[in-house]
Amino acid sequence: MFQTLGPKGWAMKNSHNLSKGGNKMGAVDRFLEISLEPKFAGWPLVGEYELGERIPFFGQVLNYKLETGNGVEDYTSLLRHFGWVVVFGVTSLQAVVTLVQWKPGHNRAGWELPPGGIGRVRSDATHEEILTRTQEFYLRETGYAGGQWTRLGEAMIETGKYRGSSPDDHGLPAHMYIATDLERVAEARKPNPNEIMETLLVPLDEFWDVIRSGLFKECSALPCALLALAELGIAAPRRKR
Repeated sequence: MFQTLGPKGWAMKNSHNLSKGGNKMGAVDRFLEISLEPKFAGWPLVGEYELGERIPFFGQVLNYKLETGNGVEDYTSLLRHFGWVVVFGVTSLQAVVTLVQWKPGHNRAGWELPPGGIGRVRSDATHEEILTRTQEFYLRETGYAGGQWTRLGEAMIETGKYRGSSPDDHGLPAHMYIATDLERVAEARKPNPNEIMETLLVPLDEFWDVIRSGLFKECSALPCALLALAELGIAAPRRKR
């Protein structure tokens, strides 16, 4: 229910957003403060995890029980056995390396960023280890290498269901990078017999058109592209009216 508050009422309701010095607490600090509240430790596990059916080319089903406000409830998560990475790769000729790929869930051509899966990754793998593995798979997938690589962060994939390679890996991160001044040093690998894919080089100055087309919408590729464009200082042009 919404309500209108006068100045005094607003101040009382939002007093938690003010620091002792009277300055408004930033949104990031406020989120961190809220996230540390005991309730966000989550519902307690009842019994043990049970590993279920294996999922080809993906991972395994994980079944468990949590004691929630509704009592003991059954939950299912999906373990993803393979690390996931997307790279906004820009060649020395100012073209972005993208993939057009069919996948069974989507069941149509999707527009994505390589390399995608990078094989099994340990839960405690360092950023340096993940970058090294990413560069190996990126070269294999695209034929491009070299350049300057910068980590952009992580996007968590569907936080309600997915986990990493084990039950204790809470959440499936898609690691995101930008790589610039890439050079083609090899041929891209040929698709496996069960894959349908093609590399598409996109001029960097067209990438806002790609984003606004509504066709480039894979849940890790899109935030990676947006962060990469911000890193490069390429602002979104005004829409034509």
